[in-house]
Amino acid sequence: MARQLRIEYEGAFYHIIQRGNEKKDIFLSEEERGKFYEYLEAAYHRYGIKIHTYCLMNNHYHLILETKDANLIKAMHFLNTCYTVFFNTKNKRSGHLFQGRYKAILVEADNYLHHLSRYIHLNPLRVKMVGSPIDYPYSSYKYFVSDIAPPYWLETSFILKMFDKSIKKAKFLYKEFVTDFIGKEQEIIRNSMTAGFLLGSQNFVEKIKKGFIRNKVDKEIPAVNELKLRPTLDRIREAVKKNITSEKLSRTIEIYLTRKYANNSLKEIASLYNKISDAGVSALYYRIDRKRLKDKTFDKKINEIEKMLKIET
Repeated sequence: MARQLRIEYEGAFYHIIQRGNEKKDIFLSEEERGKFYEYLEAAYHRYGIKIHTYCLMNNHYHLILETKDANLIKAMHFLNTCYTVFFNTKNKRSGHLFQGRYKAILVEADNYLHHLSRYIHLNPLRVKMVGSPIDYPYSSYKYFVSDIAPPYWLETSFILKMFDKSIKKAKFLYKEFVTDFIGKEQEIIRNSMTAGFLLGSQNFVEKIKKGFIRNKVDKEIPAVNELKLRPTLDRIREAVKKNITSEKLSRTIEIYLTRKYANNSLKEIASLYNKISDAGVSALYYRIDRKRLKDKTFDKKINEIEKMLKIET
């Protein structure tokens, strides 16, 4: 199994996803969920982590964590090991409880944390476990929208203050923010993801690349090579202009290749070109992808551009 890239620094925010081995349940009772909360509390004390959002599903869990110190690996090892030992002892079993390594997505907090929190709080609805997020008892949602006091280890104010300085008003606005999105796709999360582990803007991605990935080489971590090999928008434009004379076609292929290979989100790409929306960028991408399959001459033209960009196809 390929190793996952772990980037640690002081003040980092992460979306943690941990699934049960073979998709089996990791929470079988109220006692087990209660024990998991205890280990979260212990990790809060021992490692100084802040928990901003949580949702415990039957066979996996979601967390938004902030690391005051650069110690995500130690904190997660403690949490998962403690809970595994408890679960195995209680249920008289042995072996792996979790499915490999946890997924840790590095998040640009100021612009994406509230969207990510909404995505996590709506998770039980997407699998039709409940009809409203307030009805799901094993998430932090109730503490964001009601007068119920959160446990001291759960930090709700950071996200709520993105909506209003008044916590009371912020809770009302956050509830609207979440419930108005029920049944809708969370495209802002999907379209702002880079290399499967970075959730943020182009500037955020470039900052992480320069600070942590520029000189890193590790064939066992695919995300490293994916980030290092991605071409910039300027390189794509230059390569397209050398191969395509038609201004209209040049623009179309630029958008297509930028969507496919660069670090820009749909919204960022749309803002670079006139008269196209982020949904339009997505539609154009799939239209060109289909045309490449049907039109070998057209596909060959794009292949030549990809070779100039040193992209293996």
